[in-house]
Amino acid sequence: MKYLLAFVIAATLPVAAHAITINLVPVGNPGNAAEVQPGGLFGRVTTSYQIGATEVTNAQYLDFLNAKAASDPYGLYNTFMGTFEGGILRNGSAGSYTYSLKTAVTGGGPLGTDYTYGDKPVVYVSWYDAIRFANWMNNGQGSGDTETGAYTLQGGTPIPSNAATITRNANATWFLPSENEWYKAAYYNPATSSYFDYPTRTDATPDNLPPQGDTGNSVNYLVGSNTTTGDSELPFTPAGGYTLTHSPYGTFDQAGNVAEWNEALVSSSPVTRGARGGAWDTNATSLLAATRGSLAASAENSDTGFRLARTAAVANVPGDYNNNGVVDMADYVVWRDHLGTSFQLQNEVAGTTPGTVTAEDYTAWRARFGNTSGAGAGLESLAVPEPSAWILAAATCAVMLSVRRRFTPALGRGC
Repeated sequence: MKYLLAFVIAATLPVAAHAITINLVPVGNPGNAAEVQPGGLFGRVTTSYQIGATEVTNAQYLDFLNAKAASDPYGLYNTFMGTFEGGILRNGSAGSYTYSLKTAVTGGGPLGTDYTYGDKPVVYVSWYDAIRFANWMNNGQGSGDTETGAYTLQGGTPIPSNAATITRNANATWFLPSENEWYKAAYYNPATSSYFDYPTRTDATPDNLPPQGDTGNSVNYLVGSNTTTGDSELPFTPAGGYTLTHSPYGTFDQAGNVAEWNEALVSSSPVTRGARGGAWDTNATSLLAATRGSLAASAENSDTGFRLARTAAVANVPGDYNNNGVVDMADYVVWRDHLGTSFQLQNEVAGTTPGTVTAEDYTAWRARFGNTSGAGAGLESLAVPEPSAWILAAATCAVMLSVRRRFTPALGRGC
């Protein structure tokens, strides 16, 4: 019943109801001291913020493409995404493009595991692609604009006319991390107010064992001529696949897998932006805090991706089911995915059924849509998905059946 209900809801709700969720970790300790490196001072951040626990994946970028690239005037898709190391296929013709994941390679992963594409970091993305994705997230996903929001892009072309002067807007909520924000999340140790050499809570050089052999200091990178996966066309490990290896704040893969764009403007002519952390095809030096990388902002290659950051969360906002500080579409996805199950929602609204996800939780979420820190709803201009009455009745029925079967297995399936 649970799976049938999920199918019915997915098939009948509007497209705007589909929203991706990016898992975030908080980075506190504002006002920390910077670290002195040959390239300058890095890591000092004066405010608290959140940063993606992992790199943006093919599955997440796929949703972005399907929402915003039916014609693709900004070149958000690179055809190499459908070949070699890429994980996303484009179908159809301009004006009606659709996008899908590449089919998994049976036995193509480390130690004979299947190599799937949805959980791998997206590559062949330029710096401009990354900030357009940030704008889309900032503007609520769905039909949200890619040219304004966290950043203002001018010219209506893949490479904006103001490319050398783009900076984060003051009201940004989702954004590409600054170099200092990225650096702090990777290397800073708040317990000792000092910095590690590697984003793995250590100064010792990591090994490059696959996730199945994670030692707590394992990274997907090149040791000698040996890649982690052993296959240059299937080179990535799942985002967050090294569950024992993480930074002091809890981020995964800031070392290796893919290098990651940051906001730093390294050169105005040609426009060059920062990228840190090393990749599957680079050596241990690239993983070090002392190594400051950069690329042409228009570059799209097989070893560069990105992760997003967000303003600091305000905890305990009723209806904020993913605890990111705002009652938004991502919370709807959490509700939808757990509807009819025994699951404890974060920040569940008082008066609803605790430990069970029901239609009550949808009603409570909808009434608080846009709230932050207890403020009144502020996002009325965005479309709130409205399940029909019979869908909500079906949800209630599913919960009732679950309870009845728990105690009286012989009962029929009627509601």
